[in-house]
Amino acid sequence: MTNSPSLTEIEPNMVKKIFQCPICKRTHQIYFPPEFAKNRSKYPFTYIFIHSFQNADSIEDKDKDVLTTLYIDAHLNIRGVEAIIAEDDTNILSKEVSKAMVSKLTKVIMEMQIEHDQLAEKYAVLRDKYNELVKKN
Repeated sequence: MTNSPSLTEIEPNMVKKIFQCPICKRTHQIYFPPEFAKNRSKYPFTYIFIHSFQNADSIEDKDKDVLTTLYIDAHLNIRGVEAIIAEDDTNILSKEVSKAMVSKLTKVIMEMQIEHDQLAEKYAVLRDKYNELVKKN
């Protein structure tokens, strides 16, 4: 089993699930928010992520990325696991998907920058008010 700090200690509401990777043969822990499976269009739904190949027999395979697909039901139970080794020349995402992701992330970053600027302005106003109160007392 991977030795990572227990996320349930940090986020007590997280649901811990355990699965075995068919490629590296290791047992892994994964954590989900309790509401993660709600309002999905179908069950089981897929959850895709990447982890490192840790039990490789050959040095060439050591630390290669393993693209892992979990099939999760409405109760957050893992119903199936599929995995493939991502080769060095493999593009996991298509150019169109990559562009869409970058576009969406750029939009979120810009929104966060605007929010940051607004909060910085509010902070400056509050700091000035605080300094004025301190001077009066």
